[in-house]
Amino acid sequence: MSISAAKPLPPGIHVILGDSAGGTFNRVFQPGDRLLVDRDVLSCGPTPKCADLGAWNRTRLEYWSGLVPGSREFGHAPFDLVDVVHRLRDAKGVLVWAATSLSEQLFIANVIRLAELAGADLERISLVQFESYRDRSEHVLGMGLLNEENMGNHPAPVAMSNELLADYRAAWRALTSDDPAAFEAFPGERPRASAWLGQAMKLMLHRFPDKQTGLTRWDHKLLSATREHGPRAARIIGHAMTIDWKEGDFVGDLYLFGRLLRLGDERLPHPLLSLAGNRTEMRGLEVKLTPFADAVLDGRASNYPANPIDDWAGGTRLSSAEGKLWFNDAGRVVR
Repeated sequence: MSISAAKPLPPGIHVILGDSAGGTFNRVFQPGDRLLVDRDVLSCGPTPKCADLGAWNRTRLEYWSGLVPGSREFGHAPFDLVDVVHRLRDAKGVLVWAATSLSEQLFIANVIRLAELAGADLERISLVQFESYRDRSEHVLGMGLLNEENMGNHPAPVAMSNELLADYRAAWRALTSDDPAAFEAFPGERPRASAWLGQAMKLMLHRFPDKQTGLTRWDHKLLSATREHGPRAARIIGHAMTIDWKEGDFVGDLYLFGRLLRLGDERLPHPLLSLAGNRTEMRGLEVKLTPFADAVLDGRASNYPANPIDDWAGGTRLSSAEGKLWFNDAGRVVR
């Protein structure tokens, strides 16, 4: 689709997740400073309960900045949502543009949370929810996957009802809870929540290590992709991202590169990967499975207790050193 003139845009502030989606939105609508972009993928890293927005932002920035030591990939950009939250309070309307995947659903919950912190009138929040493409039956998993034509033919904004707001507030409580059963309990707490939000809560259970393998879902995918597509790290990460793509758990290559480095940390009693090359650039790194990783993938060994666990599953701290451990046992959180 060739955009010769900007498409009309409903009045108010518009909020979207990700630079790619923001770029397409800008080409279609030319919104100027009416578009705010959220760049944080909240399904990754620590999301502890925190009422202080400054402290929250520092926690998130420290996580992303430290994920790949020496990397300069993560930083802020103009019109970052976290830097101009006050604009949600003053806007005549706030329109949240979102798709169906895990990160998109948590993004919606985050905008509602930020609007509340800013003192905005929640009755002014509307949702532009992309579910399916008009020309095919596939679900719209991410806003960054839309081209200009798809973005321009957007669904009508729908004011968020009290019930819908309550659903996303409950999702935020689960995301930031130190109760490991919060994600598992969500369907019972909000049985009428959308299928997309319910699926998001189920996917967050994969941030807990599996009871049998001692690995999170993404760590297992990375090891499997290393076996099939190694040794180049960029190729491994690219293939890992396609495994179970339609589930809608999008995390990005920076997150996966960080997880890859953790699996090959020589300080582990039993590293799962051997790493060679530049550890600050995935295209300059080569990766191979260790014999221990082969045993874990084949079901002959488990990553835990052979290796310690030091991680986060949403707001739940996982630490074998502190005796704070929970596992995903076929969708149930267990000790």
